[in-house]
Amino acid sequence: MVIKELSKENVEDFIIYLKKAFAIEPDRMTTDHIDEETIIKAVSSNPNELSRSLLAYEDDQIVGRLEFHSYLCIQDAYRMAYVNWVYTLPAYRHRGVAQSLFKAFEKICLQEEINQYFLIQADNQAASRFYKAFEQATSSKEIILRKTIK
Repeated sequence: MVIKELSKENVEDFIIYLKKAFAIEPDRMTTDHIDEETIIKAVSSNPNELSRSLLAYEDDQIVGRLEFHSYLCIQDAYRMAYVNWVYTLPAYRHRGVAQSLFKAFEKICLQEEINQYFLIQADNQAASRFYKAFEQATSSKEIILRKTIK
């Protein structure tokens, strides 16, 4: 398995992966469509260093993804990140894909001096089993306000 960061060089692979995931499990996707033009534009024209995706490749195709966002607290220069998306194609689950993605993510955190990360947890049995494998991590229920602006 190879882990690569999403870039303009592999955005077409990413779109193919999204289409597969959407066709297989539309209820687990956070949108009702895939806007290829917007994705290509976002990745190609102005990549955001603070929002990134790691892609797990097997047999030259993407089989899993982890998206994270990092930020700096100005008050004390404490660096944090949050993972808001982890998904593995069903045929590749229970084969270490998500673990490999998290290993690569944690390596980036160490390299970039990110002190702590948060994971927005999915609410399904497979995800719950996966979260139990995390060492030296705590789970809690946080009250989050969510407002869609646009």
